[in-house]
Amino acid sequence: MKLTLDRKDEAAFDHVVPLPPAAVEVLRAIEPLTGRGELVFPGQRHAHIPISENAIGYLYNRVGWHGRHVPHGWRAAFSTVMNERAIAQDRPGDRQVIDLMLGHVPPNTVESAYNRALFMARRREIAEEWAALLTEGLRPAADLLELARRVT
Repeated sequence: MKLTLDRKDEAAFDHVVPLPPAAVEVLRAIEPLTGRGELVFPGQRHAHIPISENAIGYLYNRVGWHGRHVPHGWRAAFSTVMNERAIAQDRPGDRQVIDLMLGHVPPNTVESAYNRALFMARRREIAEEWAALLTEGLRPAADLLELARRVT
């Protein structure tokens, strides 16, 4: 969430994200690699420090995606695809839910001061729909650990 550093630890600003089964499967699959540490994606040098906010962008550059895709692009893709699906399926209320999933602050500050609904059931459904789109035709996450890896 886009907050000042001093507000990121405040419970009132927690960004709750329901994980679809496909995401949980990935987390369980990588647990043998990351152990039972506090961080899912620790940095290379220190297990208690997360990877850099730029790490995925650097990875995209190294695999030849420079100028073609950026990590933040996933947010735009999610918003675009899921909003288009909501319109096509006549679900106008999903726009607000999709914005909540992205951590956007509602434009109506009066309403947001009183309406604190999280729409968790619908958020979970949307997360599962998005995961199904991304993982269609893919191998199970655990199979990925059996593939050859480059040693650095």
